[in-house]
Amino acid sequence: MRSRAPRGSGSRAWAVSVAAVKTTVVGALLACTVAFGAAGVVVDAAAAGAATTNPCKVLKKSEIQQAFGGTVSSGKKGLSTPVSQECEFKIGANSDRPAGTLVVHVMTTGAKAAYNGLKKTSQYVPIEGVPNSLWAEKLHVVNILKGDVLLGVQGGFLITDPLPIHSFDDKTQLTGLAQIGLKRV
Repeated sequence: MRSRAPRGSGSRAWAVSVAAVKTTVVGALLACTVAFGAAGVVVDAAAAGAATTNPCKVLKKSEIQQAFGGTVSSGKKGLSTPVSQECEFKIGANSDRPAGTLVVHVMTTGAKAAYNGLKKTSQYVPIEGVPNSLWAEKLHVVNILKGDVLLGVQGGFLITDPLPIHSFDDKTQLTGLAQIGLKRV
């Protein structure tokens, strides 16, 4: 059954609905203010040296260039999942190494389980002198566990001359970069 209340701008029903809209708008503005205020606190904390989960901020271009030489591109976001993120840096060739790619991988969920799983495979071996670290020679990746974060630094530098095709030996550089990045995660 329809209400017999008058409709239009002078009705009580209209006044109630306008009040509800005003309350909703004020509530939304308050929520945005609180959210942006909290975001400002997070930004200030990050600027003060807090840990990052952004893989493109784990290593600086200058640090990568110091390790490998050549020119280094800005980091480009790679594969991202709810549990991890990647960032890819292109590195130009130098006199003793071909051009290639450096991938920084940050896993923030399930990191301990992933580390323990990798440790059980035959492809990964501990790196002497670096706690909670693993090296996979065939994959050219260093993984280091720090608390609830697993940091991976992987190199991809293929040498095609002389044949057969083989990978540049980058364990030392990757391990050094992973140790630098570990301070930021």
